[in-house]
Amino acid sequence: MAVVLDPGIGAPGRRADGLPVPLVLTAGRQVRRLSAADFPVPVQPIDRIRIPNWFSARSPKHRRDLAASVLTKLAGRDKGPPRRGQAAQAPGQEEIAALRRRVRGHPCHECPDLDEHARHAERRARLEREVRRLETTVAGRSRVTDAGRRLACLYTELDLLAAECLRRGLWDGLSPADLAACVSALTFESRTAEAATPVRLPGGPVADVLAATVSVWRELDDLETENRLSFLREPDPGFAWAAHAWARGKPLESVLGPDLTPGDFVRAVKQLMDLLGQVAVAAGPGTPLRSTALKAVDALGHGVVTYSSVEELPAAGPPPGDTARDTLPA
Repeated sequence: MAVVLDPGIGAPGRRADGLPVPLVLTAGRQVRRLSAADFPVPVQPIDRIRIPNWFSARSPKHRRDLAASVLTKLAGRDKGPPRRGQAAQAPGQEEIAALRRRVRGHPCHECPDLDEHARHAERRARLEREVRRLETTVAGRSRVTDAGRRLACLYTELDLLAAECLRRGLWDGLSPADLAACVSALTFESRTAEAATPVRLPGGPVADVLAATVSVWRELDDLETENRLSFLREPDPGFAWAAHAWARGKPLESVLGPDLTPGDFVRAVKQLMDLLGQVAVAAGPGTPLRSTALKAVDALGHGVVTYSSVEELPAAGPPPGDTARDTLPA
């Protein structure tokens, strides 16, 4: 016998799966939370008793007084199960009784910590159900889009800008040399602001595509500003003419300038070839842009660019105080 202190219908008495977990005071003056495992057979209320407003389940005296009141109210009453004929036999009652006998005969039934172990097992089962529910929710909400898969193929400082250029088709229809010139704005970064002005650009569609690229960058930069982020630098077209000329087979001396040493040139071309390879992968198999990007890589890979390191380049040393940059592997 037990008196129900809290039916456990609302929080915090309700479990995550929606089943109630009532709080009861047993005849032995113990306060417990019961779960479905504690009710192998249906139970019926045998009476009602008023619980004082000042009752506290943490107080031994309050528990003792309430247990005594319950025993007094039920004194002399037959508290056993109803006799045959008093109530209809519930369906499956015999099977339930047999299962209860098997439970009582199990070795674990005599464990002094059975209740604690059962609570831990129930908590584990509840957490496993919650994990499955969360995994199902996340799986339903998480879906990688085509744009996301394209972005995952790009590994560059301006990867998001490159992905947007691909998504908007800014590089479609370009020749290999034109594509190399336009993509170079995402890999090249002038050493000084003065070195980037004035910018010499090749003819054809390159100037318009670079202007559109800067426009896309401004949109992304505005979004970053709104969200208090700052990851994307402005694209730099300072290497566009050199990349275009080199892809068209021009000699090294014609593409170098006072602000572009052989070491800087080789590094810039290598970085450009790397990004063009990524663009080919992101564009997808069988697409014209993939073919153009691969052709651009082939067009750039000639002459001094095929050397294994900057030390092997024709002598035209780095600017004073910048030797570290020009001794890196090309």
